[in-house]
Amino acid sequence: MVIVLFICKENTYRSQIAEALFNSVAKRNFAISASGAEPAKEVSKDAIALLKDAYGIDMSGQKPKMLTEEMLRRATRVITICDPNDCVLIPKEYKAEHWDIPKFEGMDEEAKLKNLELLHAKVEALAKELENIDE
Repeated sequence: MVIVLFICKENTYRSQIAEALFNSVAKRNFAISASGAEPAKEVSKDAIALLKDAYGIDMSGQKPKMLTEEMLRRATRVITICDPNDCVLIPKEYKAEHWDIPKFEGMDEEAKLKNLELLHAKVEALAKELENIDE
């Protein structure tokens, strides 16, 4: 099974949105999302509302998860989604990709939607690429 691991520091916004988007567009892949050492207690209510309003995707059942060594070992793809100055450090052996998506918190609605569209395009391209991987 193809496993995609989306990582951001608190696992409350960008990685959660990426997981929900990936699960909505992928035809046969499984995605998990995780954070670094600082997972929050719940997914951002703003992120839940933004994704629901923009794409009709309900991610209210998702929960922040602690990043583990086992998750990194099992993942087919490891993707960090964060500000490069405040990002989860992943050991080089896991060959993590980095998607530079700024924090949505504090943005106006237009900027949030623009960055959401960017994240959606990246997730969609990744899903299409992974659909061609033989398991």
